[in-house]
Amino acid sequence: MEYRKKVTVLSCIIAALALIYVGAIVFDPARRGAREDVYTWMNPRDTYRISGITIALPPDHAGDAEAVVLTRAGRQWFVLRDGRNYPARPTRVDDFIAELTRRAPFPVRATSAAAHERLLLTEGDAARVTVASGMGLPLLDLLLGQNDLSGRNVYMRRAGQGEVRSGEDRFSAYVWAERSSWYDLALFRESDDSHGISDVMRLIVYPPATEDGYPPSPPMVFTRIGRNWEVNFDIEAVNAIRVDTYIRDILMSTGEDFANIHDVAGAAFDDSRIVLEFHNGSTTTIGFTPPDPNNRRLASVSGTDFIYVVSAWMHQRLFPRAETFGL
Repeated sequence: MEYRKKVTVLSCIIAALALIYVGAIVFDPARRGAREDVYTWMNPRDTYRISGITIALPPDHAGDAEAVVLTRAGRQWFVLRDGRNYPARPTRVDDFIAELTRRAPFPVRATSAAAHERLLLTEGDAARVTVASGMGLPLLDLLLGQNDLSGRNVYMRRAGQGEVRSGEDRFSAYVWAERSSWYDLALFRESDDSHGISDVMRLIVYPPATEDGYPPSPPMVFTRIGRNWEVNFDIEAVNAIRVDTYIRDILMSTGEDFANIHDVAGAAFDDSRIVLEFHNGSTTTIGFTPPDPNNRRLASVSGTDFIYVVSAWMHQRLFPRAETFGL
């Protein structure tokens, strides 16, 4: 009997101590403040409702530049420029949305109008991110001001609200980036009917004119025979791995930007060409203009309406010498 009483007393003491410990954790001001500081600017459950995102810089920084306008059509994202939609990189847009919906410490720093001016959070001084949902009110209307003294955190507030919060600056890489950083500039973009290396049955490469004025070399023709390749140029033996690597480089090639419509007028895409014939009978041709003063070229890909600006480095990589493919 005495033993049972001791056990009961000890159990009560242990339970009381546990309650005290839990209460200390729950009601600890520091911990409670940390919980209150955890914040998200947009509910993750609203991501499916997003119809578009607008990123506008302050007038002093933007100058005459237009805001970056991202629009969604189904599962695809586009960048609006000069009244036309250009394909956007979906992974970059998704990463930006993930930052806007991320739960992280964003403690309240100020609430006064004077603080808004001091932290460059007035509507005339701040960068602005607006996340739209159809024709209704935006899901998010966010103002981004200056960074703190450490440079690691940025001050933010919702438009129309006085509360200023700060947190790790994972937004500037998107807000202050060039418009071209949002473009999907792959000449062969991923899609349901995208092709792989093994799908290429024939490849014809029409080299560009030489710099010294001599006519271009004859076209190089690669024809797949099983896992090997036959070529129409004089070479001791064909290195199939190098041919496959070359085709992969073509399929993964990218531009630097989309060409302005005014740059395309009268352009002739016959200075150099690459023709790929696929196993399903389809053919894709990439045509290039002569180089501009900066040695960049415009590229046209059959089956698309977009014209790409291609760097000299990328163009040179797409037109290697015949001996590159030898053993």
